[in-house]
Amino acid sequence: MEKTVKDHIIDTLDDLDEDGLKRFKDELGETTIQGRKIPSRKLKKAGIVEVAGLLISTFTKTHPAEVTISVLNAIMEVDLAEELQGKTSADLPARTPTPPPTRKYATLKELLEEPAGPSRIPIELKVMKIEPPITFTNQKNETKQVAVITFADPTDIIQGRLDDMAKIKELEEEKCILLRGYIIAKDTKHQITTLVLTKRTKFSTTASFDVSSEVLERMQPVPLIKANTRRAKKPITIEGKITSVGKVERVTEKGNKVPIKNITIRDSTAQIKLTLWKDKTRIPIQPGDYIEATNIVLNSYLSNNTTWLSTIQVKEDPEKRKLRSKVTDTASCSNAC
Repeated sequence: MEKTVKDHIIDTLDDLDEDGLKRFKDELGETTIQGRKIPSRKLKKAGIVEVAGLLISTFTKTHPAEVTISVLNAIMEVDLAEELQGKTSADLPARTPTPPPTRKYATLKELLEEPAGPSRIPIELKVMKIEPPITFTNQKNETKQVAVITFADPTDIIQGRLDDMAKIKELEEEKCILLRGYIIAKDTKHQITTLVLTKRTKFSTTASFDVSSEVLERMQPVPLIKANTRRAKKPITIEGKITSVGKVERVTEKGNKVPIKNITIRDSTAQIKLTLWKDKTRIPIQPGDYIEATNIVLNSYLSNNTTWLSTIQVKEDPEKRKLRSKVTDTASCSNAC
């Protein structure tokens, strides 16, 4: 018997773990399509079959599979979204073909105001930084890698998640590109908008441009004295020397036990606590290491935390670098004399 759209939605949601299903329901409860919305109270205790039924009954006219795909993209379950799109493409409502867009975003500000989901409008960006790949296990227990890319236009910055690691060779720092076929993902909790770059994303070289000094400044690490006092929850980069590393503990997050590890770091301005979550607890660091931590967010308890986008790299201590440079200069002077 041929599967229905509801069957395909159930199969897709069944591939989510408990945390993934919770994130899906949270995002779905915030989603309004053509004035229609599923109340969060109905989703709270709903199982997979009930959620699929609510999608079918609520979004019949707008097609429930499209809504499901959009929500999966919003919570970064891109693989499942693409699988569901492939399974239900024949059932999607017929649409009048739309010619490819001819305009580009003038600035990232316009993009940031767009809703979550696939975007058809190309955008010119400069590759500012390519982070080392992050290894993780997906919902199907497959080990995969993603890379976090920092992009900028002349007036703003945004980060992208590169899912297709075969494409990383097409990107170079300081290179300006035209980006097509990306997905806009929004994390409302942490006020983060990111670009998801999949196997369908296309890059092409474009004319070079400069970014403003304000943008370059925003990419610099924030002094630790400001890390706990900033008002916005937007992610920041911090760096400093590790003074202590705690043991791995397990805490309850959305009904699941997850590992965390508290470390303290200091710079010339202050000392703060940083909580490493999940896979970040396995990063080999120790007291005395000088680290740079990216995408650090401040929660409601004024505690600094890593996110899945965070990277932690051990770097050379600036004080040691200054000392070595001083010794080298002294030796050079002695030889010259």
